[in-house]
Order: sequence, then structure tokens, then C-alpha cells
Amino acid sequence: MKLQVIRYSSSPQSTLGLLMIDNQFACYTLEDEFQEKKIAGETRIPSGRYPLKLRKEGSQNQHYQDKFPDMHKGMLHVCEVPGFKYIHIHIGNFTKDTDGCLLLGDGANNNQTTDGQISNSKLAYTRIYPKIAAAIEAGEVWITYTDQIPNEITEDVHQAQVNVDHLNLRTAPYSDIEGILKQNTAVNIIKSEDGWSQVQVEGWVSSEFLES
Repeated sequence: MKLQVIRYSSSPQSTLGLLMIDNQFACYTLEDEFQEKKIAGETRIPSGRYPLKLRKEGSQNQHYQDKFPDMHKGMLHVCEVPGFKYIHIHIGNFTKDTDGCLLLGDGANNNQTTDGQISNSKLAYTRIYPKIAAAIEAGEVWITYTDQIPNEITEDVHQAQVNVDHLNLRTAPYSDIEGILKQNTAVNIIKSEDGWSQVQVEGWVSSEFLES
């Protein structure tokens, strides 16, 4: 199963998006706003590709277990997000309902004219949750967040391996070095342009030294 969140409208208070499942529209999404520097409880997660797992601990998990005893198998947990913990996909209508998490709904307003919000969240969640939970139990599931509408919705993230001893990791092309990737390190390439590739760890490397 392929999940993609396409963020189509950003405002100073919120982010509206589309959740695509296997390239088909599933529902609307609501997140916190973009921040250059993270503000706890008021910042959406970085764009990228992340593993999705079932988290069976914590008070929110217990709340959903009590609320949906016949359906719930664990919180939909977006994992390995740099600088964030416990990012869940869940029910909510307003940005006050999320601390960086992804809210689902069957309707959305215009967040350019008023505070962003979505509607019929419980209906969307209970329709979509069983499919995603079943896919996670059956194997690997990943979710990709994109900050703009892609030219092709079917655009895929693909994997590559580092083919030199050490590859510099940067926050942007030609910027300062932020880290090192060792030879044979597997990366997910989000996009490539002008000889550089943006990889899943939210950095950039020279395309010349990547091998598909």
C-alpha cells in the first residue's frame, strides 16, 4: 500500500492536504502550519517518506481502544521523523486537535480566508483506518508527505545506495556539510535536480555518487 499526503494549501495557522492511497483520493487532511524552527505543538513535520507502524502504547492508544474496541489495533504511527515523536494519524477537526499529527476528514474549508478545519473526521477515520492497519500487519507500509502538488500523482520515491566511502549530507545543494553517509548506506530519493538528490534523511547529496 502506498500512502501520500499532498499539502495543497498552507497558511500561517494550518496546512490542508489530500491523502492518496495507491494513487486514489481517500480524504482530506489537516496539520499544523510550517515553521522554519520547530515550535512544540504548532509545527507540521518535514516533507519526506516515513515508515508507518502500529503503536500499541500510550494514553491515546488506550483512548482509541476504548472508543473503537472492535476496530482498533494500535495508533497509526508515522515513525523516524527528525525532531518529532509520536506522530499519529487520528481524528480531529481543528489545529488545536493536533500536535504535529495528521488529522483526517471528508470535507475541508478554505484556510486562506479563515482558520483551517476539516469535517466528518470520525467518518473518514473509521473508513480508512481498517485498510491501513491491515496493510501494516501484512507488511511494510510507508507514507510520503509532499509540500506541493506533484506534476504526476504517480511519482514514486525510489531507493539507492551510496557507492563511495563517505558522502557528504547537506540541508540544500552547495550548503554546509551537516553529516556523512557511509558506503552502502541505503537512501530513499525523494527528488533529483541539477546533479543533486534530496534523500529521506532530509538532506542533499551529489547524484554522481548514488547507485540505483
